[in-house]
This record gives sequence, structure tokens and C-alpha cells, in this order.
Amino acid sequence: MCKIALVKEACYQDLWVCEQSSGLKNLLETSPYRIGPLGLLDIFNCDFFILKTNKSKVAKKLRSSQICHSLSDRDYEKIENKKSELFDLSPRDLAKDPYSINWNNYDIVISINFAIPIQLRKKYDAVVWICLPGEGKFPVRTNSWDYFISHNCPSTPFLRRTIIDMPYTFLSSDFLIKNYGKNSKKNGIYFEVNSFNKIKNHALNKTYPPQEFNKLEMSLRFHDGNIKSHIDNLINTKYFVKFKGRPVRGNSFIEAISSGCICFLSFSDCFGEISFPRYCYYSDIKELLEKITYLEKNDNARLSLINDQKKILDDIVANVNLQFIQAIKRKKCNKTRTANIRERILNKFSYLFYFLLVRVEINSIEKLNFLPPMKE
Repeated sequence: MCKIALVKEACYQDLWVCEQSSGLKNLLETSPYRIGPLGLLDIFNCDFFILKTNKSKVAKKLRSSQICHSLSDRDYEKIENKKSELFDLSPRDLAKDPYSINWNNYDIVISINFAIPIQLRKKYDAVVWICLPGEGKFPVRTNSWDYFISHNCPSTPFLRRTIIDMPYTFLSSDFLIKNYGKNSKKNGIYFEVNSFNKIKNHALNKTYPPQEFNKLEMSLRFHDGNIKSHIDNLINTKYFVKFKGRPVRGNSFIEAISSGCICFLSFSDCFGEISFPRYCYYSDIKELLEKITYLEKNDNARLSLINDQKKILDDIVANVNLQFIQAIKRKKCNKTRTANIRERILNKFSYLFYFLLVRVEINSIEKLNFLPPMKE
């Protein structure tokens, strides 16, 4: 298996705030928002570092393009200095100088946003440099990055020219149930946090499920914004339901599958390219309630569906691994002269291509995922 490092900047508002040696459960529980790609550490034995913030203009530009585009320099400083409740440590307390690390120890380095300065990426040119943008938006062209991570689930091991398909929440099929399972009987329904409304700020969600759900005589659970109670809800719940509201990429479904929940969603609820078993989809509330009622009376069918869902995550892990292997081989095979010629040609046409994306409907390309070219 290849040697991988995952890094984030001290100013990155999400993910883990403690030393990796504290263990995966502690890492997860220090995250202020999302579980994230913990499978890289669990499955691939990846090393994790928090690095000092990259204050270059281009690094700031990429950060501002993500969902927290309104954050100021002062806001980022507050993030760097905010201590986790579990260990009373801040990202700044844990941040390492990126120049102090020998990156040649790694075949692949995955950087959340532009955490690694370009000087280091050029110096360690045998490393496969992969950028994982915080919110799935990445430049159509940049220099000295080999790949960007799409945030979508890979349906095949096919490696595109500059994109690796991997979801932001990357977990093994049983990580959460194995580490947090309490041997208690699962019950009830847990609603996906973006259910019921179409607004992006789900904290403003004051809508409740229709009365029809009461016919099931089950406990109904809701996300309260706390990651520990979120995991507790997943572990104790039988059915994870996305009901109306805005479409999501699918990270919460990956968490639910890893927790042993049955997922239910409508046909247009998930755009992250997860291939759910057909039974997980419903057309209306009547069909949804009928499916849950059937599984309540047929536990073997429920357990079989759980196994089918787990195979989906197993396939995602296998396909990501194969993409990594291809990326390493491709990097070794690239000839410097050819790469330099290609770099010059692509730099000339990248702006033209981006504006073509903006102005022309190209069905094979998701225009909303792309940002203008960035030159460091």
C-alpha cells in the first residue's frame, strides 16, 4: 500500500484538532462540523498534519471561493486560536512548519485547499500532489498540482486526467458501528439535516415532518448541530431518511451506512454519485412508509439491505485505492520535458476553456464545480 499524508491549514474551519497519536475516535470528536476523510487514516494508515496557514494570495483566493467565502483574515485567526473542548488545544498549537517535513517520505500528499506552498511542491516533484478543496469547487487550471479531488463517489476505478473521485466523508463500511456501537437495539427514524426545506442554513429549519410519520409509532430524531449527538443518533437509529429539502452531495448517507442505518431518499435528493440499492429510493411519502413498515416486519430483508449498502462503501474504498495506484504510476512515467510543454499549452488555453464553460452549456461538465484558473 502506498504511503499517504493528509494535511490541513490551521485556519481551516473543519475537521480534527488534536494529535493523530490520540486515536481516531478522539480525532473525530474534536471536529467542529464533519467527520471527513477519516478512512484515509483508518484504511490507508495515512499520516495527518495540521500546518501553519499558507498566506499566499492564491491560497487566500481558493479559501474565499469555498462556502465560507465571507470569512475575513480576523475570522481565520479566531479559527486558528479556537481550542477544542476535548484537549484544550487550538489548531495553531498543533500547527507544523511545512518546510520542517520531509515530503519525500510519501508517495501521495493530499492537501485540504492550498496548505502546501508551491515552492515545496516543486522541490518534491516525485510526490503526487493532490488538492482536496474544502467544498468541492476547484480551479479549471492551476500549476504544480497533479490532481484535485471531486468530492463525488467513484463508480469505477477510472482515473481522469486531473481529477480523483473521492467523497469528502470517506469511511469504511463499518467504522462508526464498530467504534461507537453500544449493542443496544436500533430503533426509530433519524432525519437528514437538510430535510424539510430548501435553504442552505439548516439551523434556520423550523419545519417538522408530516403527521403521517406518526402512524409508524417510532421515535423521530433530528440533527442538533453537535457531532457527538449526531453519531449517537446514527448508532441508535434504524432508518436514516432524507425527506424533501435541498439536494445534498451525500456525505451524511455515507455516515449512516457506516453506522448500520437503512437509508431512504427520493430520486433527486443526492447528486454525489452514490449508487444506492434500488429499495432505498421512494417516490412519495406513502411508498416510504410502506417500505419502512415492510422492513419492520421482515428483519432479514433489513439486514440484507444493510449488507448491500456496505458493499457500496467497500467499492468506493477499492476504487479510490486503484485511482491512487494509477496516479503514482502515471507520475513516475511522466517525462519532464513533455510535462513542461503540456503545461505551457494548457496555461494558454485554460482561461478560454473556463469562459467557454461559463457561457456554453456542456452537458458532460459540471460548470458549478469549476473556478477560474489560478496561477501561483
